[in-house]
Amino acid sequence: MKTIMKTLFVSIASLSLMLSANAGELSVSGSAKATYLTTQGQSNIDNTIGISNELNFTASGEMDNGFTWSYSMELDPRNTDSGDAANDDTQIAIGMGDMGTFKICVSECGNSKEYAFDQSAYTSMTDTGLSEGITYPSSELSYATLQYHTPELPFGTTGHFAYGQTKADGNSANSQNTTNGDNATFYSLVSKPIDGLTLSASLYEIEDYDDGKTDETQLEEGGAYGIEYAIANVTLGYGKSYNAPTTTAAVTAGATTVEYYENTGMSIGFAVNDQLSVSYTTETSEQHFQTSSTASTDIDMDSIQAAYNLGGATLSIAQADYSNISHSEGVDASDTIIALNFAF
Repeated sequence: MKTIMKTLFVSIASLSLMLSANAGELSVSGSAKATYLTTQGQSNIDNTIGISNELNFTASGEMDNGFTWSYSMELDPRNTDSGDAANDDTQIAIGMGDMGTFKICVSECGNSKEYAFDQSAYTSMTDTGLSEGITYPSSELSYATLQYHTPELPFGTTGHFAYGQTKADGNSANSQNTTNGDNATFYSLVSKPIDGLTLSASLYEIEDYDDGKTDETQLEEGGAYGIEYAIANVTLGYGKSYNAPTTTAAVTAGATTVEYYENTGMSIGFAVNDQLSVSYTTETSEQHFQTSSTASTDIDMDSIQAAYNLGGATLSIAQADYSNISHSEGVDASDTIIALNFAF
């Protein structure tokens, strides 16, 4: 199956490159966000004021055979003091009508469903400024991928398949690798069988490159699923995600080796009116060791959030509490973030 899909990807890509395309239109969109973050319970962390921005350059057009194409490149500031930016999130999509969509993506087009349950009014708890130490499934965002997305199927169902290679660098040009790296295969499915209900699932597995070593006792794999149900102004969410990391530890070291991580989340969102939304989200992360009798410490997170549309801008506030950060008992923290976001 994998060989067939990879061959199909190469064939579609070759065919698409041979077809002529009409000139498309270029547009620019983006956002600017000002934030104020306060954190308690962690040493060496001070309150911070910041401004972040993101620019997204998009272009689209139509081919002679009726296929459509689109290009997207995000210009993101680097996480350094240099002040420069990188075009690290890039994708080309070829719309093939009833045959679905083919994509080429670098650091983009993620389809993992670990947040499919999340109804947070502002952002996920893992994106508020504090590193909580949870291990989530890997996604296409860490790879350069070839992807196929199905057209809409019965019951509002769509699926996707992706094959990814390790990136050489953080840029979309992805210069030639000088060393081998693991590849990965990704699958996802979303279905909306009845009004208000959305079911999501994703799965992936890492393919070990042939490095002449056979010392891996487990290769990385994982996945996630989420259930959302919306009724009137309320949306409920429940989901789980898993990551079984690659390990070379001997079976006799099972008492100290994690076999897999299991994360469970629940969330509720309430649209008070057209301007105000509020939410409550909780998530727990568990470690499962190769030796089942090994004691472990769970990470617990809770967040209350609100977002208010000011017309042209959104004012948000999020408060989150974290217990046993990085599975270390007694390492707790809480943070509050106030954000003013302008989209353009």
